[in-house]
Amino acid sequence: MRYTSLFKITFFPILYLFSVLLLSACSNNVRSSLGSLKEVITPRVTPDIPEDYIQSLPYSASLVTVNDRKPILMVLAYVDEITQGHQVVKRLTWVANDGGSITTESGRIIQTAGFNSNNLAGVSSAEYLNSPRPGKLQEWDAIYDWDEGYRYNFLAKVTALPILDEKVTTFLWQQDTQKITEKVYFPKSGYSFDNQFWVSPESNKTEAFTVKSIQKLGPHMDTIQMVMIRPYVEFK
Repeated sequence: MRYTSLFKITFFPILYLFSVLLLSACSNNVRSSLGSLKEVITPRVTPDIPEDYIQSLPYSASLVTVNDRKPILMVLAYVDEITQGHQVVKRLTWVANDGGSITTESGRIIQTAGFNSNNLAGVSSAEYLNSPRPGKLQEWDAIYDWDEGYRYNFLAKVTALPILDEKVTTFLWQQDTQKITEKVYFPKSGYSFDNQFWVSPESNKTEAFTVKSIQKLGPHMDTIQMVMIRPYVEFK
């Protein structure tokens, strides 16, 4: 994958670097390039993001599209290590310039803040969240929580199935991935929705990582597409 050396970012300097950029003399340029969740959620048209600016980014970033609107740029501000069962997983928090955020775990959106409604308070499992994995059929139970209306503890049956190998292409790179479709079914209500993940398989140098995803926050809720234009990659 091209630009791999730029993707390896240490944990603690991420928020510091982001803060320095916003407070420095060039903060106006950074702020104008970062997207606002409020801009993309409302009918306003967001400004185009210069490709040369994205090419110059020294930190991980994602192009985020909400409900087919114009994409915004969000940057990685936090990496938190969470112990789940016998595993230590990393939760990544991507932020927009208005303070809105999306938190992911192995590419899966598990929390949002700054949306007009239906903010996802959490996605959890009795043991740990199964990561979308190439080449493996997975079935597990998840619990969904939403802030609005204090809707908590909604049980979902999740089935993830690898579909096909597919190359993902952006103006920065091309990456071979396996496309995985995940069906999320809520037995109590009968509602369901599908998520899709494009995952780069594990190699002898890196762990598997999600390059692109299309996910719903819940039944009949916002659809979020994330393209990891500067992916966060864990090196072995």
